[in-house]
Amino acid sequence: MAALVLELPQRMIGSQLPSWPDLVAQTSWARDRGAAVHLDGARLWEAQPFYDRPHARIADLFDTVYVSFYKGLGGIGGCALAGPDDDIEQARLWRTRHGGLLFSMWPYAADAMYGLTVELPAMGERFEHAQSLAAELAALPGIEILPDPPQTPIFSVLIDRAPDGLEAARVQIAVQDGVWMFDRMWPTSSPEQTRIEFAVGRQVAAFADGEIVALVDGLRTRGRGRRGRRLVHRP
Repeated sequence: MAALVLELPQRMIGSQLPSWPDLVAQTSWARDRGAAVHLDGARLWEAQPFYDRPHARIADLFDTVYVSFYKGLGGIGGCALAGPDDDIEQARLWRTRHGGLLFSMWPYAADAMYGLTVELPAMGERFEHAQSLAAELAALPGIEILPDPPQTPIFSVLIDRAPDGLEAARVQIAVQDGVWMFDRMWPTSSPEQTRIEFAVGRQVAAFADGEIVALVDGLRTRGRGRRGRRLVHRP
């Protein structure tokens, strides 16, 4: 028995997505060879605007589909698995065996419903916002966008600064401006370039035009000589 697992979007390469014809070809190739096809769609909500097709049409390419309620939808936790009845019954059994069945899940379900009702309809607008914001950032010296243009409301920003300097700048901006710019960063092939992740969500709405671009530009220049201690949060 073989299985093909596809992550949509592929977060660690800037939340990139295969084109629709490529996605159809990949899933068809696996099925034609008798392999099961599973979608790691934790952020399927962010991928849907790129494909401009209903979520159900994307999911129909796969045998089983996993989605998250706490990532793009902002829930406190929880996820869902969809697929054939036999597969779901097996998943329920193994969830119990691994201690994953909580006594009460209604707070998670209520928060998931809020996300599906309020956050999900905003994904298309956030996708457009991400593309326009990325274009502004790409105009800055020492800034590269991956992919360019973004294919989801999540994309990578490559900054011409070593990790230590970027960390110092993050702390200085947090202290002076009250903004936590990012949580994680990754080295690149160049020791003087660092990659961070940028997610356009409801938190971005609190910023004026040009303010985010100025803050990102500050990551290249501020915080010299200090080591420290999301976009973005304004208290």
